[in-house]
Amino acid sequence: MKKKLNPLKPLIFWTVYLCVIAVTVVIDQLSKHFVEIAVAEHGRIRVIGDWLTLTWTLNDGATGGIMQNLPWRNVLFFVMTLIGLPVFGYMLWRSRTRSAWGQVAFAFMIGGTIGNAIDRMFLVKEGGKFFSGAVRDFVQVQNFFGIFNMADSFLVAGVILALLAVVVFDYDGLVAAIIDERGSKTVSAEKIKSDNNLIVNADVPKTDSNAKESVAEDKATVRHTSGSAEKTDEDS
Repeated sequence: MKKKLNPLKPLIFWTVYLCVIAVTVVIDQLSKHFVEIAVAEHGRIRVIGDWLTLTWTLNDGATGGIMQNLPWRNVLFFVMTLIGLPVFGYMLWRSRTRSAWGQVAFAFMIGGTIGNAIDRMFLVKEGGKFFSGAVRDFVQVQNFFGIFNMADSFLVAGVILALLAVVVFDYDGLVAAIIDERGSKTVSAEKIKSDNNLIVNADVPKTDSNAKESVAEDKATVRHTSGSAEKTDEDS
């Protein structure tokens, strides 16, 4: 069975992961800022031929432009952010005794959520409603369904790392549970075998004693029979 992770002290833990969250937000915001300037000056930028390019678009929807036509999308995104941040924060704290994979995963999710929330809060079009701002997207991969940004990348990476943590790396993860279950079955089988051996061994002395008693009875019977025969001969 995997052991619980020796946790950092709360102050150190939150200092470390607040720094990780801050770094993800800074990377997201700076990348959006500088790519906007670069694309404005040079147009579409090829990174790996036509397969990976940097472009520029303002996205009113979610990742890849989905839900752009929902009239109440700003409310939905606000509620998702309002719920997501404390949930991710709790999961980050919960992973403190489990694995660093989960900790980094939920820190990435928090940073990605904040990065896109900043855009929605401050890039509101004139006359737009609260939290209806467009998210700045710029990464385009050939044959991928949409354009995305670094905040989206951190969110996706966080989900992947969280799945790896839950399945493989956490002390109470799926793999650990399967190993523990098999180990318990093996221990149970060995215990049953050991108990059976004890029972058999306990019966052996008793069997030997019975055999000895039977031999003694046979000898007594023989002596008695011999004595009776000798007495009969004397009477004759």
